[in-house]
Order: sequence, then structure tokens, then C-alpha cells
Amino acid sequence: MSQIRLTNEQKLRICKHQDANPRITQTALAAWTKDAFDLQKALSQAAISEIIKKRKELEAMDTTDLSAKRPRTVQHPAVEEAVAFWVLQCQHRGVALTGDLIRAKAQTFAGSMGVSEENISFSHGWLHKFQQRHKLRAVRIHGESGSADMGALEEALPHLKAVVAGYAPRDVYNMDETGLFYSMTPDKTIA
Repeated sequence: MSQIRLTNEQKLRICKHQDANPRITQTALAAWTKDAFDLQKALSQAAISEIIKKRKELEAMDTTDLSAKRPRTVQHPAVEEAVAFWVLQCQHRGVALTGDLIRAKAQTFAGSMGVSEENISFSHGWLHKFQQRHKLRAVRIHGESGSADMGALEEALPHLKAVVAGYAPRDVYNMDETGLFYSMTPDKTIA
């Protein structure tokens, strides 16, 4: 029979069930897991003991790590850290980042750190996991309205309403400048 692998979330549920039932034995807890998680066989008492020992580690886990059945480590943490720091610097400077730009920069960092291209791949899957690990997501960049001074707007609004009140609604328009955007920066960034 194959080995039983529980997700970290299931292991945490075992710990919480023990909290709710302080008098439960580890053998009884193993029997409960068989029914609760619809397992083919019950876990051993030793397996339950190991899960309970790792309680603090399980409680400290991020929600994305709870769905995993085994821990995965980053292959090249120095490259990962350099890319994450670079992304933070770009965000601070207001630079629009794309997935391709992050992947290219990661490749550059890997090359400068002596990591061969055979040992690492900066695929779309890598980018997706990188974004999950660092809580990054694609966001739309705001235009002028996003950087408007809200205090000045609140002060000017009553005056604007007074001026517009003298006109019929069909005669009131909102106009803005237009331009040719042949080399426009992306309107989405990863933040």
C-alpha cells in the first residue's frame, strides 16, 4: 500500500482537532483522520506524533504553503533574493514591470552569479510561483486621475459646480488632451 501524504492544511486540522478534544489519544486522533480525510487506512501513532511536533511550523505557514503536501525550496535563493530586491526598487521608482522584464532580469542576475542556464529555467511557471512567493500581482497603472491632489479637488469642486449650474446638462463636457502613443509604457505592471 502506498504512503499517505497529507497537505499541510490537513495536518493543521489534526492539531486543531486535538485542541478541541484535549483528552483524545494519538491513536484515536489517527482513527479520526481516516474518517475526516477519507483515507484508505489510518495514520500511525508515530505519524500523528510527528505532525503535532511540527504544530508551530504549520501555524506559521502562509496560506499558499498550506495546500502543499511537501515543502519546496527555491533552487537558487541568491538569484531569487536579487530579483525580489530589484522588483522592490522598481516599484519604489514607479517603473512599470512586465513578466518578460522580470524573467529577463532574473536571467541576467543568474548569469552574473555564475548559475549556468542548464541549472535554472525562468519559465512562465517560475514567474507565476515567484509572484506567489512575493505576493505580487498584475495591476493596472493609473493615469493622471490616480495622481490628482484630492485636497485641491475637494476645494475646487464647489466652485466648479457653481459655474456648471448656469448651463444645461447637455451643454457640459469633460475634455482632456490626447496624443500619439507610439512608444507608450505598458498600462499594467506587476506590483
